Amino acid sequence: MKRIFINEDQLNFTDLDYEVIRVKGIIFNAKNEILIAHNNGTYQFPGGHLEKNEDMEESLVREIKEETGIQVSFVVGPFMLISSYVKNYFDTGKNVFSKIYYYRIYSDDLPDFAQTNYDSLEKQSEFRLMYVPVNDLEEFLQESIKDHTIDPMIGREMLLVLDEYQHLFGGM
Repeated sequence: MKRIFINEDQLNFTDLDYEVIRVKGIIFNAKNEILIAHNNGTYQFPGGHLEKNEDMEESLVREIKEETGIQVSFVVGPFMLISSYVKNYFDTGKNVFSKIYYYRIYSDDLPDFAQTNYDSLEKQSEFRLMYVPVNDLEEFLQESIKDHTIDPMIGREMLLVLDEYQHLFGGM
């Protein structure tokens, strides 16, 4: 598993208030497309926070179901971990040690919005899903960074994940 550590704010471990663990799915299909979400003003891979007494794969399956309506039966990974020290995490005033584990998921199931379970923020921000061909995703993310339709930090992280994904798995 590839591991990347980001600390743009030059924080020390003693500066951190707590740790957050998230899991994200790189959901690809037979058309060689990857499913991405648009939420809260930015693109991202589907997934979310680990809940108490949940292992990472259980959390990933739950989060994918809540965000896409897709019932995942098999995951591969994690194939990548991005850890970062984040100052003022989501404007909370707290400094956080964030860990995001990335998994590979194959599914030809289409999103089923009747099976989703969006939280209030996701509902307010008009949570959307879209498939992007794997070979077009890098350019899509670069353009999204330029036109400010993606948070720059999230965009850079997605590009790192995409690079590792293509390195390990090629187009598929």
